[in-house]
Amino acid sequence: MRFKKRKPAREVRIDRFDAQGRGEGADASGRRWSVRGAPVGSTVLTGGKDGVRLGLVQAAEDAVTPPCAVFGVCGGCQWQEMPLARQRAEKHAALQRLLEPLGGVDHGMLAAEAGYGYRNKIELTFGVGRYLLAHELNTDIKREGRWLGFHAPGRYDRIVDTPDCNLASPAINKVYARIRADVYASGFAFWCPNEHVGFFRNLVLREGTPESGGEAPVLVALYTFPGDDAQAAWLRARAPTWGAACVGWFENAANADAAIGDLREVLVESGQGLSIRAMLGGVHFQLSPTAFFQVNVPGAELLVSAVRRMLGTNAGSTPDAPRVLWDLYCGAGLLGLACAAEFDAVYGIESVAAAIDDARRNAVDNGITNATFAAGNVENLLSDLPSPTAIIVDPPRNGLHADALRVLATMASYQTESRDLVLVYVACKPSSLLRDGVLLKQAGWVCTDWVAVDLFPQTVHVEVVTRWVVGVSGG
Repeated sequence: MRFKKRKPAREVRIDRFDAQGRGEGADASGRRWSVRGAPVGSTVLTGGKDGVRLGLVQAAEDAVTPPCAVFGVCGGCQWQEMPLARQRAEKHAALQRLLEPLGGVDHGMLAAEAGYGYRNKIELTFGVGRYLLAHELNTDIKREGRWLGFHAPGRYDRIVDTPDCNLASPAINKVYARIRADVYASGFAFWCPNEHVGFFRNLVLREGTPESGGEAPVLVALYTFPGDDAQAAWLRARAPTWGAACVGWFENAANADAAIGDLREVLVESGQGLSIRAMLGGVHFQLSPTAFFQVNVPGAELLVSAVRRMLGTNAGSTPDAPRVLWDLYCGAGLLGLACAAEFDAVYGIESVAAAIDDARRNAVDNGITNATFAAGNVENLLSDLPSPTAIIVDPPRNGLHADALRVLATMASYQTESRDLVLVYVACKPSSLLRDGVLLKQAGWVCTDWVAVDLFPQTVHVEVVTRWVVGVSGG
């Protein structure tokens, strides 16, 4: 058997982020490399497959010590070695390079102060195989056991044992610590994904908005294999001691390792069923275990404000025509409901039917009567809507569906004598925005403004809000 010769490792000096949020720099020969998790200003080892960080040769001058014991292993964070201000500056610089073809005035980056403790939702997995850290290799520490934490990247069968999460809110970590102690003491088996046996499977915790300065309420969804009488009795006795506002027990007999299942029992009820209350953008939301909601509320407040500014307080106003807002890929209705007061009618479309149910309930709970929501693919339902005076699109990471983009592109010819059509595109993947934006620009849309929002400190992710216009004024 002939073995392929392994390429030697290269030292790469990282000088910026690339468009995907990876560290980018040159080796001694001048070849450029993109390396995952390589901080700007550092020198790292990489080799073989492009993008793999093999080691740290020299830390950046402004490097900080990661507070998380499993940083670099669980995969949730990439930039804990960089000061928060440097992370944001480098993210913004990468966006400037990427989005230059779109034009528009750059309004910088908006960000909440907190770099840690901002996540109001985390999802953890039980397992029997532990992912060993570098210093644990070649020791007597065993992989097999009972572990609770996050999946190691690319490993469905290895758990990064996690006693807490630095990104999660203090309220979530407090409840999680109690649950973790209890389930380890219970003696009940953790899930084995290879043999499809065990009891405890997944754990989801999410935080709501505190009432009158009190503690933030926490919702717990515990997913298990169908339980017997002893397991049911144990859960009924222990769940009330966890300090959660409500606890739901879900059963999942399927082989797939995911936080899904049928509700077996509400173990702790908040008075609002299995849900908690949250507020964002002046709108109250009831959050179920599966409801989509922004995980960084202070950051999302900045995003909502940016969308409102981009639309304008008199978006699409005319003397005699109704102001109509399309809210496409609307989720649970956050942006459309937050902007509803500025319009005569809001029409939201979302492919996930459960999210539309949440959006309708949120409209009723907030007394918003001018919002209508429909479940289905955006590209299939646009023809059913009345002509808009303003549009919000907040698509998934892959961007706009080609058919939806085609409809929006043709609207570049849509105008009246009295006002412009405004499109606000909210992007969670800037490269998708660039692709869609180039096509919108070719069709006649003009990007007038853009601003970044750092919703996910310590990670590669960043949101971008852009404003596009067509019509008599051209922006």
